[in-house]
Amino acid sequence: MELRSGRRGHTVRDVSDVEMTVAVAHPAPGTALIAVSGEVDMLSTPTLLKMIEDQVAAGPQRLIIDMAAVTFMGTSGLAVLVEALSMSRVRGTDLRLVCATAAVRRPLELAGLITLFQVTATASEALERTAHTDPA
Repeated sequence: MELRSGRRGHTVRDVSDVEMTVAVAHPAPGTALIAVSGEVDMLSTPTLLKMIEDQVAAGPQRLIIDMAAVTFMGTSGLAVLVEALSMSRVRGTDLRLVCATAAVRRPLELAGLITLFQVTATASEALERTAHTDPA
């Protein structure tokens, strides 16, 4: 990322290299894990929403959205998480949100949304908790 002096002495940030990455894994039967890293903003949220829609449509029992590597969360990212929660509830999918960093937790708290989600500090903790809630 390049910072340079713009006209009138303002700092201009070149955002062409800022990106978000999303990866999907299935660490256990009936579990989808979406790992998100980078910046979740209005440019990247359509990709994240599509990934969540695809995973929820596949009908997992559990969906874990791991945002431990997210460095920025804008309001559009909050909207995607609320949409994910809504989709999950309609499909009967247990949604867990991994967010240990202030980059994700703080916007959720400020918006009053943190209590809507089952939050864990790590993906391992989310997997462990879902294992204990599975009917045997």
